[in-house]
This record gives sequence, C-alpha cells and structure tokens, in this order.
Amino acid sequence: MEESYLHELLDFDLDRYINPYIPRSRVHAFPRPFRHFLGYRSKPHIEPPAVVKWPLTFISTLAGLCLVAGIFNYGPVIAVLHPPVLIASFGASAILEYNTIRSPLAQPRNIIIGHALSAVVGVGVSKLFQLNPTFFANYSWVSAAVGCACASVVMSMTNTVHPPGGATAVLASAETTVVHLGWMFVPLIILASALMTTVACLFNNILRQYPVCWWTPEDVGSKLRKEVQKDGKGDPNELERQASETDSERTLRHGRSQSDGETDTRGLHEVRISPEKMQLPSGLGITEGEMAVLHTLQYRLRMHIGGSE
Repeated sequence: MEESYLHELLDFDLDRYINPYIPRSRVHAFPRPFRHFLGYRSKPHIEPPAVVKWPLTFISTLAGLCLVAGIFNYGPVIAVLHPPVLIASFGASAILEYNTIRSPLAQPRNIIIGHALSAVVGVGVSKLFQLNPTFFANYSWVSAAVGCACASVVMSMTNTVHPPGGATAVLASAETTVVHLGWMFVPLIILASALMTTVACLFNNILRQYPVCWWTPEDVGSKLRKEVQKDGKGDPNELERQASETDSERTLRHGRSQSDGETDTRGLHEVRISPEKMQLPSGLGITEGEMAVLHTLQYRLRMHIGGSE
C-alpha cells in the first residue's frame, strides 16, 4: 500500500484526480452544423491529400494571425493598452493549430490553458525581478529564462504542455511593451488563444477534423456517474450505462429505439455490432479508444454491406 502511494506521488498526474469530476463532452448533442465545426464526426475521418491540406493551412494561418493582430491594433478597448503588434509566440501556435492539428500539443486545452498559465507565471516572475529595478534592467534575460523554466514545469504538472507557451513566458520579461502591460498581458493572451482556436475550428473542419479532443482522450466523469447511480432514480444499471456514454458511443443512443425488435441490454453479456446499431453490456466501462475501434468495425461492416448490394 505504501509503495502504491509513493508511486502515485513520484509519478504525479493531475488528470488522475480531476478527470473523474470532468463531465463528458456533449458535443454530439449539438445541431449538426455546430457539432461538425466542433470536431464531431459520425464516422471515422479520412485526412485529405497533402496538396489539399497545404492551401487550407496557408489560409487558416493567415486568417488566425490577422484576426488577432487586427483586434490588438484596432480594437478600441485593447489598442489603448498599446500591446505588441503581434505576440510572437502565436506564430508558433499557428503552426500547431493549423498544420499539425492532430498533435496532443495542438488541442484546445493545451493552447488556451498552456498559454494562460505561461503568461501568469511569466508576469509573476517578471514582477518579482522588478522588485529590484536595477537588477531587472541589467539581467532581464535571467528573468526571462527563469519564467520559461517555471512555465515549462507548470504546464507539465497540469498536462497542458504547449511549446509556444515558453515564448509567452519569455516575452513577459524580455519584451518592453509586454513588461509595461503587466498583468493585463494575461487576459490578452487568453483572448488571443481563444480567437486562434475559434479560427482553427472554423477552417480546419472544412476538410479536416479538429480538435481531436477538447479536454483529454482519456476516460472522464467516473465520479459523476457514480453520483448519478446513487440518486436511486430509475434502474441503476441503466443510469450507469447512460451516464458512461462517450462522444464515440452515439450509435448506442441513436439506435436505441423500441422498434426493430430492440432487446434489453441489461442482461447482455456480449458485444453485438450491426451496420446501424451496437449493443454493449451495461456498465462495461468502454474507453474512448476502445469505442473508436468498435465504430471503425461498424463503419467497415456498413461499407461492406453497401458494396455487396
């Protein structure tokens, strides 16, 4: 037992403690146009050819950076703060958000929270060094290095690693205009991150799929499912099955009608896959990755039957 606690302490993972309380994504419940541009697909997505992706990458990168720069330079509320013409770290973010969009480092959680935490850490370190103005004036580069190092550790601890966040932390000490912004740098970074992510959702989902996940590909909400089961409303097994539904388990929900001879899954002890629906034993605890495999098999079965007709 003590070895287990020691292992958890040495191999700390914040998600181990917060994921059970994070609600499952409900993107699949949105109207079709909205859920499409939020990254939801009803069948496995196939990436377009590289020559098709290149123009889309160019246009989306141009749109994202121009939107942020335009608001920073001409927004009536923001322009009076005299922010940088364009925060350099978002050039690196653009490569991730509009090019390597399937990278874990390019997902919304990493981009928005990673940048935000880096800005907070960077400004905080800069403020500490500015307590000695003479030292900061001569060694602001030390402050920038310390800020980047601290931001890297914080992003690792929170599972929000986003490499451009390191540049965000550096700018808080190394860029004069950012130093003058002080704590106002943090909301500007959050706004820019949100705008860049919005553009990524709009442009990437024209031909590609973004994001891969909004929070994490790992299972979430286990504690919430147990609380639903303890409410005692309805059949506990049915509540457990409904509450454990993931984004990828939508066919269980869509295909679960009383017509077509649908059978009760509460006593089911096998996995059944047909072209239109799936049946799983109640409370089986299928993960997102496992469900994706099942959906791939269902899609192939549907294509096989369609091709033989």
